[in-house]
Amino acid sequence: MFLTSVETTDFLSVKDTLKIAIDRKITVLLGSNDHGKSNILRALQHLNNDQPITADEANWDAAAPPTIKYTFSLTKEEQRDWAEIVVKELSATSPAEGDASTDSGEAKTVSVRSPIPTTQLKLTLSGIGTQLQLEEAHINPLSEPVTAFLAKYKPRVEMFKNLGGSLQDSVSSSELVKDDFEFMQGLFFYAGVDPMNCGDLFTQNDTTTRALDNASKQLDTNLRRLWGQGTELHFLLRHHGSAIEFLADDPAVVKRVARMSKRSDGVTQFFRISMVLHARRMKNPANSYIYLFDEPGVFLHPQGQKDLLQVLQQLGEQSQIIYTTHSLFMLNQNFPERHRLVYKDKEGTKIDQKPYQANWKLATDALGVFLTSNILFSSKVLLVEGDSDPIYVYELIRQLNQLGQIDADSNALGIFSFSDYKNLRFLLQVFTKEGQNNKVLVLVDGDSQGNITLEKVKPLCERLGAGTYSLDKGKSVEDYCLLKDKLLEAVVSTMQVALKAEGITIPATLQSDLTDSWNANINAQQKESAGRWFKRFSKSLLGDEASKVGLARNYVLLAREVKDIAPKQEDLLHAKSLCQEIISRLELPSIRAKETITVPVQP
Repeated sequence: MFLTSVETTDFLSVKDTLKIAIDRKITVLLGSNDHGKSNILRALQHLNNDQPITADEANWDAAAPPTIKYTFSLTKEEQRDWAEIVVKELSATSPAEGDASTDSGEAKTVSVRSPIPTTQLKLTLSGIGTQLQLEEAHINPLSEPVTAFLAKYKPRVEMFKNLGGSLQDSVSSSELVKDDFEFMQGLFFYAGVDPMNCGDLFTQNDTTTRALDNASKQLDTNLRRLWGQGTELHFLLRHHGSAIEFLADDPAVVKRVARMSKRSDGVTQFFRISMVLHARRMKNPANSYIYLFDEPGVFLHPQGQKDLLQVLQQLGEQSQIIYTTHSLFMLNQNFPERHRLVYKDKEGTKIDQKPYQANWKLATDALGVFLTSNILFSSKVLLVEGDSDPIYVYELIRQLNQLGQIDADSNALGIFSFSDYKNLRFLLQVFTKEGQNNKVLVLVDGDSQGNITLEKVKPLCERLGAGTYSLDKGKSVEDYCLLKDKLLEAVVSTMQVALKAEGITIPATLQSDLTDSWNANINAQQKESAGRWFKRFSKSLLGDEASKVGLARNYVLLAREVKDIAPKQEDLLHAKSLCQEIISRLELPSIRAKETITVPVQP
């Protein structure tokens, strides 16, 4: 079962009804503090049977009791099981009007009294202290078969907070049972020790020393299997006074024992989440989980937040993840469709399901705030000619990731436009300063101006250790767009806005004029780049060039609405070649963390 939406009514800061679409893998709730992000997480926690709605969660201004509705999508196996239950439950009171399955074994809608879809399931929690009920009134209250079905398939929701700070290296008996020490609890579970019932192990004697040695061997075996970054480390637990220490024996460190707390943010985030999740799963076994993270990157440096995005992406391959943030660095531009903007007005908490189309998009992408934030902390820097180039490159990487043609984390990439040689020279000096260990690549258009810039900057790049790359001859970045039809749509909308702003009547033949001009250029012997063509076409109508940044933004907005990208093979090959060059030269990491967070078999 995968949660597809949650709908709250008169719950905490939500007055009336608020419906939030939930992504199959990761949903990001972004927005300012005190706007309702954490309240949405609280609503999700009530999916657990042991967490009914409490009196203090009712909206102060609402007369009706709070209600929460959850909609799930069912797998094929779940659909068949559910269809059988629906037929059995309703056949006693009403003869079946339809069958539960087809000859092919696939479930279909069951018609008993009224159509009941078997491809999804809806659960409702209405009122203070009540239990979850099915939205279908015909089979309420919950019967034993329905209860068994939900016990088997309904995911458990787990909330995580305070994932920042150093890893814990030691723990006392009294600390180990506390929620703040779930990291150490996870280690003990991996060592085959129940952390909630092991107080005697903390008193050192011959028996407990041997027991801890045996636990260390099991811990080492399990963690080395989990640890995907290399198997040179060995892990152990040892007595230290009244506490037990966790150590990582690294053969590269000769003079002292190693501690996981001293490793990089990316490594510690992976390790912390792995242990905490393992502890939570062992304490609350379930067949599947929805993990909630409230401001998971709040204590991390921006680079650490980017590393955390990769860890969450890895985790999202196995379980649904929902996290809140008000940090620009926790926005994932690889997957803009996953973001939901939470805001509050005088009526209470509201939500924008596609924030990249409106305020958030304007603030973070098209106007460069997010790009600037990336460039400040990225060690992978791409310097491009035009102000619109970063928008196109980021979108191209997103599309190729979606198609499975590449695996590159654009959150790790900083792109900055230089516009002329003087700026380029300065930026190269800034980003290649000694000690920064940056990878820098200069990307120029394949026209005459690009060739001039490339020849001029090559000696400097060689001295500073930066790379250079030119687009194909006669090409601009617009030529690499995979969705040419959306690019032409974007030209129309860009021209309409520009003409209206200048008080010029929009020609009735704008669309046909554009098509004719585009086709004429494609078939011309001396073909212009798509960028130069746009400049010429816009000037013919406007008397001046229309904004290329505006065009790029409009293209991205249209492209992000396309669910199934199907580019021409030639366009795909050219675009993939460009992105692979950027990935290779700048050594861009994968979208997912190198380490793998595994889900152990429940005892």
